[in-house]
Amino acid sequence: MITNPFEYAILAGKILTGSHEIYKDVFIVIKEGKIQRISDTWKGPYVDFSNATVTPGFIEPYSKLGIKWSIYGIQEDQRGIIMDPDYYVIDGLNYSDPSIRDAREFGVTTAYISPGGKYVRLGKGAVIKTMGTSLLHQSLYRKNILEILLETPEEYYESELRMNILREFRKLYSNNKRFRSILGNVDRVFIVAMSYESIETALNLAQEFKFLNKLTIVGAPEAVKVASYIKEFNVPVIYGPFWITDPLYLDRWNFNNVVRLYRLGITVSLSTFHPLMDIKLLQLAPALAIRYDLNEKEATSIFSQNAAIALGIQKDVGIIYPGKDADIVVWEEDAYDMKEGIKEVYIRGIRVSRTVSIPQ
Repeated sequence: MITNPFEYAILAGKILTGSHEIYKDVFIVIKEGKIQRISDTWKGPYVDFSNATVTPGFIEPYSKLGIKWSIYGIQEDQRGIIMDPDYYVIDGLNYSDPSIRDAREFGVTTAYISPGGKYVRLGKGAVIKTMGTSLLHQSLYRKNILEILLETPEEYYESELRMNILREFRKLYSNNKRFRSILGNVDRVFIVAMSYESIETALNLAQEFKFLNKLTIVGAPEAVKVASYIKEFNVPVIYGPFWITDPLYLDRWNFNNVVRLYRLGITVSLSTFHPLMDIKLLQLAPALAIRYDLNEKEATSIFSQNAAIALGIQKDVGIIYPGKDADIVVWEEDAYDMKEGIKEVYIRGIRVSRTVSIPQ
């Protein structure tokens, strides 16, 4: 990946690390895009943010950033469920899309891009830095994530569809030796499931085909109903879209459920499901979590460390700690201040943002 090769430091008035630690008036020493150490002293060049709060970069764990669907949709003769591990979202990703720029400027430094759609029910997703370089390979994580789209927000309780998807999955597994090899070697398996019945189905499928240790549940507004089952197998949950005001969905999407999952010890993170929610609004998630009685350390871990675990990239990102990528958001004084907003964004030690405010 592209990186800043130089050694320098950021002087932070306050650091929320994403791992329940807080530092004050310290230097974050960065070299070749990685955090080297957090230190009380530093004699080299530094950027002074002594009046600001620093947090890890936001991680958007589920989105369709940079994906443009045909205005005509899939043609009639193409219709039917597509379940193909060679259907790779990178092949259609528009890395110059304004949504990726918006993500970067509003603090999102890493994002998962979904291949799923109305007809695409199994495909390969991708994790990228929102760096904005001209070449995508310079910002692409080498992670293999297989996604199964079992249920969208509009498909609650569609039993026939769910049975058909699972039937096709079993056929693919039985008849395709290469698919069995792919499933055995992927880093993560995402299953998008909304109702608690489909969440239970996802857990059962993962047990049947022995990928529970790689499973991440996505969507999951009814996850609290099967929380004990999820916790038993230590499966991460990506809750999203995290804020819906449509009256039809209010009985299902409730931010209190996020807090309940967190308090139960489930690794829960938040997603906009962009474009269902504008990617710019992800930066409101921690402020919303604090409003619902999480403290600032807990709120920080939801959009950083927990999201990294859900994507299987926690070795590289998610917290401000030596050895991690220098993906950093600098806030005007207080983090998550709804009026002040974000001051600067760094990805692998490179300043990539202009000063932006909370979208109105």
